[in-house]
Amino acid sequence: MQTKVTGRTKTRPTTTPRDLRESAIAHYHQLLAADEMLSPVVFEKLRETMRTSRLLYGGRPISVSLRPHFLHRRQVEALTKAAESIASALEKIATAAVKSPSLIKRLGLTDIEQKLARVDPGFSGAAVTTRMDGFVHGEEIKFVEYNAENPSSLSDQEGLNRLLFELPAMSIFAERYRLEQFSATERLLETLLATYREWKGGGVPNIAILDWNNLPTSNEFVLLQNHFTARGVRTIICSPDELEYAGRKLRCGDCEVDLVYKRVLIHEFFNRYDETHPLVRAYLNHDVCLINPFRCKILHKKASFELLTDEAHRNWFSSSENEMIARSIPWTRRVADRRTTYRGRSVELMHFVRHNRARLVLKPNDDYGGRGVYLGPHLDERAWDDAIAIAIAKDYVVQEAVDLYAEDFPIFNHTEWKLQPMFVDTNPFLFAGKVCGAMVRISNSPIVNVTSGGGETGFFVIHDDARCEAAPCRFT
Repeated sequence: MQTKVTGRTKTRPTTTPRDLRESAIAHYHQLLAADEMLSPVVFEKLRETMRTSRLLYGGRPISVSLRPHFLHRRQVEALTKAAESIASALEKIATAAVKSPSLIKRLGLTDIEQKLARVDPGFSGAAVTTRMDGFVHGEEIKFVEYNAENPSSLSDQEGLNRLLFELPAMSIFAERYRLEQFSATERLLETLLATYREWKGGGVPNIAILDWNNLPTSNEFVLLQNHFTARGVRTIICSPDELEYAGRKLRCGDCEVDLVYKRVLIHEFFNRYDETHPLVRAYLNHDVCLINPFRCKILHKKASFELLTDEAHRNWFSSSENEMIARSIPWTRRVADRRTTYRGRSVELMHFVRHNRARLVLKPNDDYGGRGVYLGPHLDERAWDDAIAIAIAKDYVVQEAVDLYAEDFPIFNHTEWKLQPMFVDTNPFLFAGKVCGAMVRISNSPIVNVTSGGGETGFFVIHDDARCEAAPCRFT
């Protein structure tokens, strides 16, 4: 779902999308610099609004930027096309893996993950709600990970957009540039209901948002619960410990649960439970619609990018998918002492990794929050050797490093703001394979992640097509 903001004054034509974007950002920064009312009082008001609006990671406001992320319409169109094409290719990998024990094991799934991945979830698609994590630089788009286990921060974008519109600079800016935003939470609910109808055939489900108690992301659960409930869908928040299963009904307290929006990660779930857990028993008996299903683990493993970039599997994908893979997915291999290929030539993988530190990244096959990631270009030879030892002992992938580019963002603290170079990633959300909005993170570290100390900001699309009719933006 998209909403557009119409400006009354048309922007002058510019040569390229990059020209318009850079000109727009410079103009926005000029508006901030001209605002004599920006003060510690304003900065505290922004933080307080984030607290009352639950735009928090734990108790920390999620943003310190006075500017949203702007991308030109054509950049977003290219990002959308690339993300949807890669997601389509990954679904083909899931289909193949379900039929091949050797392939599913090659991706690094545990025995219980393999068993449950083979269970038909009752609807099409191994993953229903996902996020592709990547970087946009001019016309270049690179995706480094696929979050196929119900990604976080779906509700943040709209809230941060609304927050930034409290600044005079943003209101003035919107008078000149046509802006477009997305409603990821609305699309999420539409997708959950459509998937439930496919699973059961009709009716409105009772939804349980499932994760551990007292997580730093719990504010998002409340925002989603409020959104779903306001649209007539009974929604509760519960932990795995609160679920019960009897009489072919999954329950949390007095609520019969029809659909579980599973935010708990599968490997963390099975660190505590086994197949006798109520959720697993209900799922095996097809008594609950589980989104995302256990099958999503196939795509969530970072080793799935190996199958995308391995020349031996090009015939799995369409010509357009192969083109997008070549453009947007960095070479990736699961770490092991073996031979493989790199850009068409055969290499001993560990020898190659050891002697190409400056171009490689090591990361866990199945973890999050930037934990355990080693950036070869930022390490010396000894530290890289230590990282390799960890990667061999554990389950890791090696990936070709993506060039990162910092750009200036107006960062505020308690007393002032100033332009600072920040790394920014653009991470489109996909619902049933279709893009709607993005999570945007900024950090002064090349590991751009909220969990490891980064922040988020809003996201708008800039239009320059004079023929484009847009409706006013309404924040409700």
